[in-house]
Amino acid sequence: MPVLLAVATLLAFGTAAGSAAAAPVTAAAQVRSFFVPVAESPGSAARIDLDVDLYTPAVTPAPAVLLAHGFGQTKADLAPEAKKLQAAGYVVLAYTARGFGRSGGSIGLDSLSGEVPDARALITVLAHDSTVEKTKGDPVVGVVGGSYGGALALMVGATDPRVDTVVAAITWNNLANALVPASAGTVAGSSADSQRDFKTGWASRLFGAGITPDKACGRFTAQFCALYENLIAGGQPTATDLALLKHSSPSTVLSGSHAPTLLLQGLHDNLFGLDQADANERQLKKAGAPVQVRWFNGGHDGGGIAGTDSIILSWLADHLKSQGSVAQTFSYSVPATATAFGQTITADRYPGLHGSGSSRSIALTGRTTAVVNPPGGQPASVTGLPGLDSGSATGRAATGLLGAANPAAEQAQFVSAPMKTPVILAGAATVHLRVTPAAGTKTQTPALLYAQLSATTGDAVRVLPGGVAPIRVLIPADGADVTVTLPATAWSFTPGDRLTLTVRTTDSQFAGSPTPAAYRVSVDGPLALPTVTAATTDRSAGRPSLGVLIGIGITLLAALALLAFALVRGRRSDRGGRGGRGASPATAEGPTPTAAEEAAPLEIRGLTKRFRSGFLAVDDVSFTVERGQVMGLLGENGAGKTTTLRMVAGLIRPDAGAASSFGSTISPGAPVLARLGCFIEGPGFLPHLSGRRNLELYWAATGRPTDEARFDDVLAVADLGAAITKAVRGYSQGMRQRLAIAQAMLGMPDLLVLDEPTNGLDPPQITALRGVLRRYAEGGRTVIVSSHLLGEVEMTCSHVVVMSHGRVVAAGPVGEIAGDSSELLVGVTNVDDALAALRRLGAESTAGRDAGTIRVTPGDHPVTVVVATLVDAGVGVTSVQRGRHLEEAFLSLIGASQQPSRTNETP
Repeated sequence: MPVLLAVATLLAFGTAAGSAAAAPVTAAAQVRSFFVPVAESPGSAARIDLDVDLYTPAVTPAPAVLLAHGFGQTKADLAPEAKKLQAAGYVVLAYTARGFGRSGGSIGLDSLSGEVPDARALITVLAHDSTVEKTKGDPVVGVVGGSYGGALALMVGATDPRVDTVVAAITWNNLANALVPASAGTVAGSSADSQRDFKTGWASRLFGAGITPDKACGRFTAQFCALYENLIAGGQPTATDLALLKHSSPSTVLSGSHAPTLLLQGLHDNLFGLDQADANERQLKKAGAPVQVRWFNGGHDGGGIAGTDSIILSWLADHLKSQGSVAQTFSYSVPATATAFGQTITADRYPGLHGSGSSRSIALTGRTTAVVNPPGGQPASVTGLPGLDSGSATGRAATGLLGAANPAAEQAQFVSAPMKTPVILAGAATVHLRVTPAAGTKTQTPALLYAQLSATTGDAVRVLPGGVAPIRVLIPADGADVTVTLPATAWSFTPGDRLTLTVRTTDSQFAGSPTPAAYRVSVDGPLALPTVTAATTDRSAGRPSLGVLIGIGITLLAALALLAFALVRGRRSDRGGRGGRGASPATAEGPTPTAAEEAAPLEIRGLTKRFRSGFLAVDDVSFTVERGQVMGLLGENGAGKTTTLRMVAGLIRPDAGAASSFGSTISPGAPVLARLGCFIEGPGFLPHLSGRRNLELYWAATGRPTDEARFDDVLAVADLGAAITKAVRGYSQGMRQRLAIAQAMLGMPDLLVLDEPTNGLDPPQITALRGVLRRYAEGGRTVIVSSHLLGEVEMTCSHVVVMSHGRVVAAGPVGEIAGDSSELLVGVTNVDDALAALRRLGAESTAGRDAGTIRVTPGDHPVTVVVATLVDAGVGVTSVQRGRHLEEAFLSLIGASQQPSRTNETP
């Protein structure tokens, strides 16, 4: 009775609403909770209850949004989004789908006989509510959903003419093709194999979400329970199974859709790939429905739909609050790499998965390789984990650790030469393979292989988003040519990058084959990379409100003191467009100097600083840093490095000497500081704000235009994934460090100063930062890095300045400081006998720093002669190394002044 009474009251409340526009009513925004009874199945008298929240804005009547949740969620998970829509002036109906939470019924995976009629019944509730805007008696309503809710949104939009617009994110077109995909490879002249490969990894996670203590299949319908039990046990889907999945697929009904539709699909999605959005777009376009497609840097394996709120709000405003036309443009995100920042590119139209630009042919090399599928298909190679954020550093590290144990006998790799020109992949690459069964392999059983692309930049390897392509084809005994379509994705390749195609016999995310088999695999021609002809590169960010700016300005001044004073005043200067928008530091040309800017980016002469305690922190320091250099500032703790950098940044004044940048003297608040970005000691983030908001407000305090900030570029450096939208108080040290580096790079300053930037970073992040800093300087900018990681300095920096006890003890190119690379470090069993033997040979030699080692300058004598001389003299040779590292040079330089550590560098 309470259920029926609640709904009856709601319907009665709205019966006066007709086709005439109601006068606006202003009241407090509110949320009403109730249950809505719906038919258990079409035509059934039995009823189940749906748990509903209705959000009404302050001013009504207003357009309505039906909000559908993801799999395993309830209406509670929709509350944050519902409140945002309510604040934006929409009536929002958020509900728990049948089979979840407090709603009744069984899970039918968006069945046309269950979940879809449920949603239509809820639109009827909105149609009778007086707070909802009407047009000719019909509610003005849009349906929005992601994943599970996204498919429902498409199906409701196609079956209910009252729906005015649809937003569907990271969802499917054909559930059978998504969960039990057909082969991504074909053999010319051969009929397609009807068998499919089950995505056990993702499917087991989905079905596991419905398990209850008293039922093995939990709240799923009996039909889906039987389907899952068959597939997880290794069976092939029956005709009945495929029909059941089709009954839960937008592909079945999209021909009836006419509502403007926004399709948001994530790049990082091994569950519902870009091919599913492509199929939806083709069907909608054929039906005459206005449709726009966007690929974004998210997905089930990459942060979900985080970051799409503003896109959805803008779309709803255009198609619910007004009757805007649907632009035919297509935008896609390109993830950041070790040497290129992320970007969003817009094209004039959606080109499909095969691109609109010229295809790039990439030659792959590699020998014909024998690969083995072990009995039972175990151990299976690991290429990812369902739901793991593959776009984040943590996700990549976890997958890399698990993948390190992948059996070599199960995979073949084919690698390209270093790329000579940049290229942006946008779509589904294709390649031809030659596959031949090994002796004893059953040819009547389909060959099962998995293909995946990865990119190598320096020593950083990144698997391209989009997952793997399952290949299931019948191969005759003499072999066959197989055409493979790789998962659609987007990726930026820069000069020097290599592309790798890996073909495996197993993958932990698929059912695979338990039958032992072996094949010989080779590439048969180049790999074709589709491209898209770009119209624009979109780099935009919102400007915060005035009230927030005032608050953040006061807080920053209190928290950052002189840092805020120096940088904020300096960055108010007009830079005349230097470092403008549109290119990433990996490829951008550096600023073109005018005559007044020909001076060095940094010149220090006689810099001296003594603190009140009498401690001499910096003593007559002089050095120069030129354009294009990555300069490493080295020194033991208390050497004066940080104090020197604080004077360079204008945070404190020197007692003697001066520092100048581009010919202008540096002092607190000097205009030239507009060209300097720095991270020294602590960034001073506001813990209750998100990482992105901290960056936005920091930049807003400079008073410079938002489009000069290059937010997309610096966020790619931070590489925080979905965490960028979360409060900083929950960040780890490494996450804070990456955000601080990004803050220093806002606006792409001509001189970048970083104090211990690698603190808290893991090895993959350090590698990525190394590439970013080198490319940054190659564009004509200058980088100064203070670090105690001497190995990193040696690999990253072109020049070094070594400080000890407040003074410069050496400065110059890394190679010169490290020493002659022809020098040998030889491990010997008897140092004295070894030195005597080499004196007789005429080769210079001295005892090494470590016991049992000598240093040899062989001159004209080959290494083999040096070693033979020692052996002939009865000296055992335990090791031979050529050259010395920066660490040895550093220890040698500071070794002459062994004094107590200078640890009080603060005033």
